[in-house]
Amino acid sequence: MQFLYPALAAGFLFVAVPPLVHLINMLRHRRQSWAAMEFLLASYRKQKKWIILRQLLLLLCRIGVAATLIAMLAGWTGGSAWLDAFGGQTTHHVVILDDSYSMADSSGGNTAYSRAVAALDGLARRLRMAEGNHQLTVIRSSRAALVVRGGSESGDAAAEMSAADLRGDLRGVERVVATEPSPLADDLVAALQLAEDLSNATTANRTLLYVLSDFRARDWESPERAAEAIGAVSRLGAEIRMIDCAVAPAGNLAVTSLEPLPDVWVAGVPAVFRATVRNYGTTPARNVTLAVRTIRYGSEAPIADAAERVSGRIESLPGVVFDSLAPGAEATKEFQVFISERGVHAVEVELPDDAVRIDNRRAATLPLSDAARVLIVDGAPEQRGAYHVASVLDPGSQVRTGAVPEIRPPSYLRTASADDLAAYRAVYLIDLPQIDAAAAAALEAYVSNGGGLMWFIGNKALAERYNETLLGANRRLLPGPLSEPIPLDVSGATGAPDLALGEPHRLTEPLATIGDAALSLVRVSRSMGVELPAEPEAPTRSVLRRRDGEPVVLQHDVGRGRVITALLGLDGEWTNWTGDPTFVVFMLRANAYLWSAAAAATSGNVEDAVVLNLPADAYAPSITYLPAVAAPPRIPIEEQAEVVDDEVLRFELNPITAALEGDSDLDAMLEPGISELWLTRLNGDAEVRPYASAVRSGEGDLSRADRGDIRRDVQPAVVTFYDADEVIASEETSGNSLTALLLFCALGLLLGGEQILAYLASYHPPLSGAKS
Repeated sequence: MQFLYPALAAGFLFVAVPPLVHLINMLRHRRQSWAAMEFLLASYRKQKKWIILRQLLLLLCRIGVAATLIAMLAGWTGGSAWLDAFGGQTTHHVVILDDSYSMADSSGGNTAYSRAVAALDGLARRLRMAEGNHQLTVIRSSRAALVVRGGSESGDAAAEMSAADLRGDLRGVERVVATEPSPLADDLVAALQLAEDLSNATTANRTLLYVLSDFRARDWESPERAAEAIGAVSRLGAEIRMIDCAVAPAGNLAVTSLEPLPDVWVAGVPAVFRATVRNYGTTPARNVTLAVRTIRYGSEAPIADAAERVSGRIESLPGVVFDSLAPGAEATKEFQVFISERGVHAVEVELPDDAVRIDNRRAATLPLSDAARVLIVDGAPEQRGAYHVASVLDPGSQVRTGAVPEIRPPSYLRTASADDLAAYRAVYLIDLPQIDAAAAAALEAYVSNGGGLMWFIGNKALAERYNETLLGANRRLLPGPLSEPIPLDVSGATGAPDLALGEPHRLTEPLATIGDAALSLVRVSRSMGVELPAEPEAPTRSVLRRRDGEPVVLQHDVGRGRVITALLGLDGEWTNWTGDPTFVVFMLRANAYLWSAAAAATSGNVEDAVVLNLPADAYAPSITYLPAVAAPPRIPIEEQAEVVDDEVLRFELNPITAALEGDSDLDAMLEPGISELWLTRLNGDAEVRPYASAVRSGEGDLSRADRGDIRRDVQPAVVTFYDADEVIASEETSGNSLTALLLFCALGLLLGGEQILAYLASYHPPLSGAKS
């Protein structure tokens, strides 16, 4: 027997009162010798059985009244168990729990997720008290998304509970209730698909599908996939109940992007970061301060410290202020970071707390190297072009760009291999008459592996030989076949600059604010012609063009690397660009752009695998992973790196694999922020390397979907909406309404029977005037 208020069940001792009163009344009888009494005793003996039966029935009625009153006060809920057992019906309750990070919305006080798990807890407790044939399945949307992404179609792989019988205990439900919203931004489609699989595989007379979600507008802008999944469940005969767990949203700001601008990323050279903030609220946000912190590693953090949120040394930088953000608007600010020690460091930005906290913080790593060599090969005997490029990349004095120019003669390319070129971060080839096949093959391998290559093709270039070697054998070292030089017609000049900006590109961002006027002093008499293919294998972008529209500087990618092609030389015959300040700006941007092609990613999404390749002859295979946390301590995860080809140690920590295997560390792997890899070198030295992960932007948009639109979109499936607060309140107060109704009816019948039996068991004198 189950009671909502077990303490009041002690009141069942009250049922002993009616028998005691009855016994006490019997003890009050006295024997009295009287003739008339003999007649009454004779009559009593004749009616004795009937009198005892009436008294017994009266006593039982009074005991029943007392017991029924106590059962109603104590909240007995076990009545439906008898009905369920008698009917033999099995009900399968499938709960889809939306745990995307918008469910962390704390508008109105409690989070939407806390309302969802409270409703789940109330449902489970009611089913447990019912003690009927009820089965409970719980699927969290984040687990379903990872499992489906991993190629599995098994609902059991994603379900927190699968067709569980709640008559034992609620530990499975309690584990789910203790969870927090995940940092994923997935919809409910994967969970609905797996719910269909589980519903189809479970034998039940009745299926109820509960969708506990916040029903945000962005998830229902294209409802076709969700409607198809809901329709499939509905066709199985399931009743679909939508439990809305959100309230009217408050304002929410989010950091949607943080990244270092493509640059040389050399220790001792300032790096520029770009942070973007979006206002997802409905009112303007003013004077928003974005806190900025650097986390320094290397000698600042020789060992990992699990007792701290990060092991590196935290240094606060001046905050970045956004004066005003209109509703739905996004703004970007740049700030500089200076770190003098090489190694992988981290930068973190954070907004003040608001409705959704998880998207207020974002981090990125900053891999800083030593100054690196760049190769410059000039085909002109006087090497004027090499001088101009080297002077920009290494101006001397107190200015550092991170580049160490190394000028070589054209003969160097004839014997250089891809391994030789790999020692350079970028290669600049200026005014070369031709490139032989061996050099072309080495350059192709170099660029494909992430190298940066820039051409300056002037009047000494043999177009046919360039096309033959650089485009032959399926090479793509040029944006297209070169043609003869094209002079710039000056007869119809209207005062427009000879050189103008082309498509928007990172190479020309500093000049874009001024426009073509920045290039007004540059003169161009002619440039090499190029035939761009109509459908190139890789997108080709025209960065700078002539007044007549002919391209001058183009950029395209080859493999992991980048190629910039300038269709003019630097010997001064075709242009005076090298004497203009814009040449310095452009070359510094080009050098940074070419270097960043081979740079490692500075951040990833929380669901991405953490992958690290290390030289096997320098590091031990044992690696300790310290996951990101909002507050310490951190629980270390011990892993072994895999040896690949006896040369490389490959470490991989994949949340999708963890979800498929049911790994208990999955929640820790998905936490956004700065996680750390604790490495050990073979010489015994320790190294801590940070890794930054962030949530996908967009989930912070808290605008609500219209229930009527959802009902229309999922037709012909029928869905019923409930508010989570109403569900929670009904679970807390209602108990079992059927049992309460039955008890109330039983009490009425017992009270009526008690009155009738009491009347029949007592003496009533005849009414005055009645016939004797």
